[in-house]
Amino acid sequence: MWDYAGRDTAIDFGSATVRMHVRGRGVVCREPSLLARSRRSGRILALGVPAQQMAGRSPDVRLVRPIREGAPTETDEAEYLMRHLVRTHHRRHYMARPRLVMTVPSGLSSVHYRALQFSAYQAGARRLTLVPTPIAAAVGMGLIESGPEIAVVADIGAEVTDVGVIAFGGLVTSHTAHVGGSTLDRAIAALVRREHGVALSPAAAEAAKIAVGAVPPIGRHPARQAAVEGREVTTGLPRRLVLTTTDVQRAIEGPVTRIVEAIRTGLGGCSPEISGELLSVGVTLTGGSARLPGLDRLVRERTGLDAWLGDDTGDAAVIGAAGVLRAAGSQPSAHDITPHPQPLTTVPQY
Repeated sequence: MWDYAGRDTAIDFGSATVRMHVRGRGVVCREPSLLARSRRSGRILALGVPAQQMAGRSPDVRLVRPIREGAPTETDEAEYLMRHLVRTHHRRHYMARPRLVMTVPSGLSSVHYRALQFSAYQAGARRLTLVPTPIAAAVGMGLIESGPEIAVVADIGAEVTDVGVIAFGGLVTSHTAHVGGSTLDRAIAALVRREHGVALSPAAAEAAKIAVGAVPPIGRHPARQAAVEGREVTTGLPRRLVLTTTDVQRAIEGPVTRIVEAIRTGLGGCSPEISGELLSVGVTLTGGSARLPGLDRLVRERTGLDAWLGDDTGDAAVIGAAGVLRAAGSQPSAHDITPHPQPLTTVPQY
């Protein structure tokens, strides 16, 4: 009967992308966490990719990002987006009430926990479990189970870098920094505006970062070029210019340094016993911004630990959250029945 109410569902609610995993179906959704709202009537016009395509094309359209820095800042919009995804991907179950597990930054405040809880229950969650992103990503990549394995995960998202050290199935130490891929995009747009007098959209800055972005030095690889289109600040006319790898490197140098410092701070909270074992474990980088060329090498140089990329698709956290919910079984726990659930900082026994 509970399956009729809705299959177990995991949601990775990122600042840029929301991912959903439904038991028995796998990852069913990878949508931009974005809504388009009418300024005149206040009605929500679109969400996800259609809302992204409406950006800047109509003066009546206002784009709303309900998640900022890993926390719901627009509770009503977050509830609407979550309810729409749950009802859509549970097919004909219009009143679906699944057991829900959500990933959250390890440094999220209690106020944001309550806001997330309110949105999830209003969206139809029957029971709610919160899992820190580093634990979810480590489970999704098979780095930890229930033994004494030690893992270090640095999840670099759009606006948050979440670093966690996991040992004996629990979160030993963690650190959250408000820097990520969107910070790199804003740095690129600021450099272009300052040096060329051209205003770039966030999408154009992101495209340049993906096309030619790299952390210096790039070694023997030749410098690449990417053409971007923007608007001249003085005249308002459209203008096309070419950005090279060197330009992007100069722009993102500061934010990249902050990302590496966040990883170093997260590692610095370990005890001496665990720190000695980290030399053989290394750091696993996950998240969309972890794929920046040369970032793993820079982390290796600054921390002295081996660094490698994890899941290329960015689905590790949502797959791991689904695994945590599956491992918890059908018996209710304190995290399920309490009206104010707290983050699950240990991995259930498999």
